[in-house]
Amino acid sequence: MENISKLNAAIYRNAQSIINSKLIDLNIRSGQHDFLYVLSKNEGISQKELSEFLYVGKSTTAKAVKNLIENDYVKRVQDENDKRIYRLYLAEEGKKVIPKIESTFLELVAIFSKNLSKEEEEQTVIILKRILHTISEEKNKINSDID
Repeated sequence: MENISKLNAAIYRNAQSIINSKLIDLNIRSGQHDFLYVLSKNEGISQKELSEFLYVGKSTTAKAVKNLIENDYVKRVQDENDKRIYRLYLAEEGKKVIPKIESTFLELVAIFSKNLSKEEEEQTVIILKRILHTISEEKNKINSDID
């Protein structure tokens, strides 16, 4: 029997495969395109805020940001008001690749919704948001139990 988890994993793997093949010429690891794209829409965001936005752990974000900085896509700037916080901005190289990443993501969205009616697409988004909210709450409970 098919289940949500199995289908979600298969969708994710196939989507990453498409993204990676379309963006193969960029020196960005798989999964880091999301970080760069979100950053392009939210320049000045902190790593903590980036983690929360993408629903990923701080260590995952730290690794992604480190790689993006090393490849000159992103720069970190210390916050003037709170020296403990670093703000993230696109470097020149990052600004150059954003249009290609954005068009690839838009193409993927079109592929996702290709065989769905507008109503089915809207309902899918509602259901996925509900699932994300539920799983995020569970993850937070587990993380608070560990802390």
